[in-house]
Amino acid sequence: MTRLNLALICVVYLVLSVGIVLAQNDSLHRGTIDDLTQPGGTIRGQIVDTTEMQNPIEGVEVRIVAAGGEEYITTTDANGDYEHAGIPAGRYLISIYKEGYGDRLGKAVTVVNGGDHYVPLKMTKKDTILDFLESPVPMYWVLILCVIIVILIFSRANR
Repeated sequence: MTRLNLALICVVYLVLSVGIVLAQNDSLHRGTIDDLTQPGGTIRGQIVDTTEMQNPIEGVEVRIVAAGGEEYITTTDANGDYEHAGIPAGRYLISIYKEGYGDRLGKAVTVVNGGDHYVPLKMTKKDTILDFLESPVPMYWVLILCVIIVILIFSRANR
């Protein structure tokens, strides 16, 4: 009886070992085929502003630059989404630019063949004179300045 149990254990062990080896070989083989049919990878993401609402930003230029100088450029759509496929495997820096916003330089990403790399980014809007004048804060200063001028005029008139 012990010989039968030992024989069954050996057969089960042999079947499992062969199954594992064949499964690994099959996945390695498929990986090689995938690498040939899908050259490069895809970098995609969404660009939003840094406000609490995190509004998407349309028209942002996204530059994907390799160490060797190769450059891939795409632009965000109305939803702030961008995507560039067919980027060769390697390390890249992603930089984003848009008029009226602070530039963001050098977000690193490593692309692998057949990979889909999601890289969300945020941009800060630059404050301009027009933004300052359109905000309610300057109106308070103008009102305070007018009150001070009126007080000075009346105080000199009463002398």
